[in-house]
Amino acid sequence: SHVYRMIEKHRLAVRTVYDVGCGAGEVLAELQRRMSPEVAFTGFDISPQAVELANSRSNDRLRFRRGTSFEPKVKPADLLLVLDVLEHVQDYLGFLDALKVNASWVIVHIPLDISVRAVITGSSWMMRMRKQYGHLHYFTRETALACLADAGYQIIDYCYTYDFEISKSIIPRTLSGRIGFNLRKLIYWMKPELAASLFSSYNLLILAHGDRV
Repeated sequence: SHVYRMIEKHRLAVRTVYDVGCGAGEVLAELQRRMSPEVAFTGFDISPQAVELANSRSNDRLRFRRGTSFEPKVKPADLLLVLDVLEHVQDYLGFLDALKVNASWVIVHIPLDISVRAVITGSSWMMRMRKQYGHLHYFTRETALACLADAGYQIIDYCYTYDFEISKSIIPRTLSGRIGFNLRKLIYWMKPELAASLFSSYNLLILAHGDRV
């Protein structure tokens, strides 16, 4: 996964990992399969249904709990994951500020809903993200990086991700749709920054320092 590659790229020495808004817990389960047996993982989610589903993956080093990681009795972690969460949080700057004391390192994944295509189509893409997925905020690369900087984080690295890498179900069925889809993939492989500014379905994965470094 991109998260694991970011950890490996920067040789992050972590023993504890938190995932805030962990959903079904697949990201932590995958990281546990790849990382050292000494690493402990905890997933947090405010949805009792998500925690119940995630608990099927739990074991002696992988736990899930309802709530958030910045509750008073929760000890800080070495690495905090905030994946596809900020766009759903009404006060995302306050949320980021509260998380700063939770970890030495933070990895954030943010969808880039604002693109040339979204603007040309009258923001129909952004409204779809709002109605179907509950997005309250929309980002470009620049505003995504700025929101972390505004909350007091030091940006260390970032990379683009593409929804196709996560789910192949988005491949169009029509010939014209597949041609356009393959063109977008080609541009992404050659110039990911250009692809993300022109089209939808791209995201930014950011590695940053929290307050505990």
